Amino acid sequence: MRASALLICLLALAIGGPAVAQGLETQPLIAGNPMRCYDYRGAVVRTLKTTELGDVGRASIIARMPIISLDSDRMATLPAKMQVFFYMHECAHHVLGHVIRPTLESEREADCWSINYGRAAGLFSRTDVEAFAPHFARSNGSRFGHLPGPERQAYLLKCFDEPDGAQTAFSR
Repeated sequence: MRASALLICLLALAIGGPAVAQGLETQPLIAGNPMRCYDYRGAVVRTLKTTELGDVGRASIIARMPIISLDSDRMATLPAKMQVFFYMHECAHHVLGHVIRPTLESEREADCWSINYGRAAGLFSRTDVEAFAPHFARSNGSRFGHLPGPERQAYLLKCFDEPDGAQTAFSR
C-alpha cells in the first residue's frame, strides 16, 4: 500500500507536482553524456530529475522500479565530471544491491565503484578526481556513511589509484 502511494506521488511529480520534475528517463543526459544504469538484477534504472530533493541524488526502489532521483538545481552547481560521479554513485547503490541491503560500508563502496567505473570507461582522469576536492572540502560527512570531505577525497583518490575491477552493470 505504501509503495503504491509513493509511486502515485512519484508519477505526480513527473507530471508536474509541487517540485519540478522532468519524468522517468532510461537514458538521461548527465553533463551532456548519455548514461544508462542497470541494477543487480539487470533491470534498467530510471532517472528522475527533480528539485528540492535535499541532496544531490538518491537511489531508491518504488513499486519494484529502481530509481535514481537527481536534484537538477544542485547538480547544476557542480562541474560536469562531478555530476557524472554523483550519477554513477547512485547507480552503484543499485548495482551493488545497497537499495535492498544497505550496510555501514555502502557509501564508501558506491564511491569506489563509481570512481573505478569512471576510470575504466575513460570518463575520469586522476586530475578530474583531484578537482573534486574543493566541492567536498566543507562536507562533514553523514550518518549514512559518507566520509567527511577531506577523508572522502583521499578515499576517492585511493580508489582511483588502486582499481578493484569495478562491475560493469552500468553502461554509457
